[in-house]
Amino acid sequence: MSTSSAVEGQQPAVRSRWMSGIASWTPDRRNHWLLVGVAVCFAVYVLVAVGLRYPYTTDEAIYFSQLNPEVPNYGWAAWRAWGMAILAGPVALIDAPLTGARLYLVILSSVGLFLAFRPWLAVSRQPLAPIAAALFGGTSVAAYNGSLALPNFYSALAAIAATGYFMACRRGADNYRRSLIGLAAAVAIAALVRPSDSLWLVMPLFLAWLGLVAWRRRAVFGALVLGQVVGWAPWIIESIFRFGGPFNRLDLSSASLGGTHLYPDLGMVRLYVRLWNTGNPRPLSLNVPVEFRGGAQTLATVQLAPGGTLAVIWWIALVCAIVAGVLGAIAARRSNAGGIPVVLMPLVVGLSVAFPYLFMMRYGQLRFLLPAIGLLAVPVAAGVIQVGMVRRPSLRVLAPGLAAVLVLALVGVQMVATRPYRTSVATADAAFSALIRLLGQADVSGPCAMAGDGSFNVAYQVGCDHIGRINRPGAEEPAPVAAARGRGETVVIALRDAPPAGTFMDRWRLVTADIPGQRGSWFVYLPPV
Repeated sequence: MSTSSAVEGQQPAVRSRWMSGIASWTPDRRNHWLLVGVAVCFAVYVLVAVGLRYPYTTDEAIYFSQLNPEVPNYGWAAWRAWGMAILAGPVALIDAPLTGARLYLVILSSVGLFLAFRPWLAVSRQPLAPIAAALFGGTSVAAYNGSLALPNFYSALAAIAATGYFMACRRGADNYRRSLIGLAAAVAIAALVRPSDSLWLVMPLFLAWLGLVAWRRRAVFGALVLGQVVGWAPWIIESIFRFGGPFNRLDLSSASLGGTHLYPDLGMVRLYVRLWNTGNPRPLSLNVPVEFRGGAQTLATVQLAPGGTLAVIWWIALVCAIVAGVLGAIAARRSNAGGIPVVLMPLVVGLSVAFPYLFMMRYGQLRFLLPAIGLLAVPVAAGVIQVGMVRRPSLRVLAPGLAAVLVLALVGVQMVATRPYRTSVATADAAFSALIRLLGQADVSGPCAMAGDGSFNVAYQVGCDHIGRINRPGAEEPAPVAAARGRGETVVIALRDAPPAGTFMDRWRLVTADIPGQRGSWFVYLPPV
């Protein structure tokens, strides 16, 4: 026998041993590695759907500037919290380029996805955790935010982990102490990233602790309290020294939204359904004055395309999965398997964290609901499992296929919704890259400040301060421009459209640049010599 023939004969045997080794894994080990695989696939999904060239958003530039020694500090508003700035700190400290920062955030989000659903491995020996992680990570809104330094995605991960660790703290459960530590840590991260949202997370957990004997241990309550105290501490200390105390800071945060009110109508629910059906990541508002809607456009001025057939398919699959999950939980209850909390707890917590965005605000975008979407993925995954485990003789052969169809409908429709993302990212990247090249050719260096369109996005990358937009320029320099020039800074005004004649910019030097593959140009104004 030749050497090649011997090797070929050994390969099937090696594969057979490898497959039999996997088949011999315990359910816990198999679910663990399935979850690892989901986290890796999520990273690939983000890279394919969005890529690494998404220009910095205004919020990201502010978070990064807090710890970047090469960039001026862009200020800090009362409603912001330090959690996201800390998570983005490693790449901010080394002044990483855009692609490096995005790659770091993709890795961070994929690792976070694994850690968020890991406690659910101890809640159910079925593949609940990997399926739920796939359903959540497979949504277009998760992919869109997976490479962004925005707090909502990490608030979602913390909420998912906290609820999972709370479930794992049930009396008689294994790894009780580890679950307590995980619960405290997850609640602390939730409060550090989004302090006010953490209250809506902890409230239903506390009520469950109060009303359900299986979780009523002092240590569980202590973990909830400890997590809140640790997570809120930086926000409270900063409030005392910078914002006149916690209550005054809350008033300032509420005022930025036009005041916190209870809106009992379903206007925002309908808005979010329309955003979800179209996969639209833009912020929209229900006719709220511009100063109170975070830069969002009003719904009256934006035409959202109808959801279409795919949206109908997605909603049908969702209803089928939830109904199956509820029926399966009831059956488990009757058989003393205790399945109701697995479905009911994340459902209640998810509705709680969504409540302020649905009924206390008049503008929103899909990322605000990421914590609710992540938590609702758990009961949906339970429903998928129930469909796959149907034991009726007439459906036993078809059950796994039906479960696969459900997952394909839920995830596949969402993946289709990401098709416009890569194009929009490429368009924005081309525009801002052209502006950055133009600033380099104009030798903008040293102390500088930017104003006009995209000032935050580009200012961070070139190391300049920002002044903001210039609306309706007049004959005299705006006060922020004059102040920056008085400090000896080189002021740059970048506009996508040339201003009308008769403004102060008539006296400034003009340089222009075409944007590759797009109509229009950049008009950059430099101070007169």
